[in-house]
Amino acid sequence: MRNNIINKISPTARLICLFILIICLFVAKSIFLILFITTLTVILMLITGKKVNIYVNIIKKLIILLLFLLIVYIIMFEYNIFNLLIFACKLIIMTLLFAIFDFNTDFSQLHQAIYGCLKPLEKIKINVEKFSLDIVIALLFLKSLINNKQNILEIQNAHNKRQLTLKGYILPIIINSANELNDIQIHLKTKFYKLSYRKNNRFSNVILIIFAILFIFVIFKEVIL
Repeated sequence: MRNNIINKISPTARLICLFILIICLFVAKSIFLILFITTLTVILMLITGKKVNIYVNIIKKLIILLLFLLIVYIIMFEYNIFNLLIFACKLIIMTLLFAIFDFNTDFSQLHQAIYGCLKPLEKIKINVEKFSLDIVIALLFLKSLINNKQNILEIQNAHNKRQLTLKGYILPIIINSANELNDIQIHLKTKFYKLSYRKNNRFSNVILIIFAILFIFVIFKEVIL
């Protein structure tokens, strides 16, 4: 994980900004607004410093999920080719935004981010620290499933034995992912992992205010008016 301007934003503020951008993206009807968010996404990709082919590979790994969401859109909403293309572009931009967040956020920071967002729930006696840790582990398991799916397909293709069966494909994915999850839990126990939560710094608060203004503007322009 490279040290860049994104890393100067606190994890909680990072996660809130991510969701604000995604909401604005899908609420946006104006082409100019969509282009603005697309441009911002490209700038964030450049700041992150990862090669383009890495992002392409991520989209490939999620292509089935993206196609499923596209089919749901076709079934649930009236559409034309233009609107369908716009929605497809929004799905790709959303995927890129999640990838940027993932590249700039490690395990402990993700835990901090989710804990910071859910912290108000402590007022109703919920153990937010444990709950947020469970969410992080669940997300890591899903990420592991996606990565193992691609790895197993590559191994099968290398041996010219592509098997999309329960025994040859699905079980290895689940077993490998479960093993990786178990390794993570063992690592946390041996390192005596404990959440280290810090409040937002001044720079993070400024970014949050800017994104809050963007959110209010988009909602007012695209929804209320």
